Amino acid sequence: MLNKEQPAVPTASHKSAWDDELAWKFSLQERILVLAPHPDDEILAAGGIIATTLKLRPPSAIRVVVATNGEASYATAFFHGSHLLSKRNFKRLAVRRQQESLSALIFLGLSLEQIHFLGFPDRGLASIWQHHWDAQQPYRSPTTGYDQCEQALNSLVMPFTGAGLLQLIQKELSEFQPTAIILPHPKDAHPDHSALANFTLLAAGIHYSQQRQPSPRLLAYMMWAGNKPWLTGVRPHDITSQPGKREAASTGWQRLTMHPNIRDQKALALKCYRSQNFSAGQLLRDRAQSIHEVFVLLKPYSVIVER
Repeated sequence: MLNKEQPAVPTASHKSAWDDELAWKFSLQERILVLAPHPDDEILAAGGIIATTLKLRPPSAIRVVVATNGEASYATAFFHGSHLLSKRNFKRLAVRRQQESLSALIFLGLSLEQIHFLGFPDRGLASIWQHHWDAQQPYRSPTTGYDQCEQALNSLVMPFTGAGLLQLIQKELSEFQPTAIILPHPKDAHPDHSALANFTLLAAGIHYSQQRQPSPRLLAYMMWAGNKPWLTGVRPHDITSQPGKREAASTGWQRLTMHPNIRDQKALALKCYRSQNFSAGQLLRDRAQSIHEVFVLLKPYSVIVER
């Protein structure tokens, strides 16, 4: 376990790099798949897990999948796009936010090959989940004008449909074969977060039922609680207050207590997201100062697979 008396960098002799407060443990054989709705969610939610794992395991032990490019931040587009809310500037913002995530993850030690951007539309995942499953009627992004993932990176180009996103997530499960999946919580107040959770839980239910295999551990994080985030920025009370030890124990939430050096690494990685200083600066600062990452165990959605 990590504590104040132990070295900053865990060694292979450790059975686990995680705090005693966790009900689950990560072994040296762990393969961790991190799913994020937007560029920055992967570090905000699981930067400590990523950094700690990469002290013990090669980059091939972690894969990060970012569902959207976060381009529909109107405040960010306005302040970083010559004050023009044009499709051209939203597309440029998508590229910039991709690069920020790449910089942050590579800084922590992850390889480029293990970072996948699906290129689905920011602020469009809930609509796709609810209304756009048919390839004949894909969702069209109001910010970029795309109806398929033209700005994907290390991923296939698919139409903006529920079937397309489900297929991509199942492909990640099949190729990477994770032993643990870190995903948003389905009750997160942000519609992209809750929708990605639904797609992931459904994909896991289908995939592991078809393979007749038990599901990996599904560890969910909550980013937005209570009120939905503003279109143009963040209010302080929108930010999730991570539960204390006593509250976490009573609700099933488990805490990872990060070693100080790991916490410092995470804080430095969060500085890569410069485009978000205006629209999400409070959230970035809040998570950079926190000593915990908080998760709850979920189960995949039950599905009936015909044989």
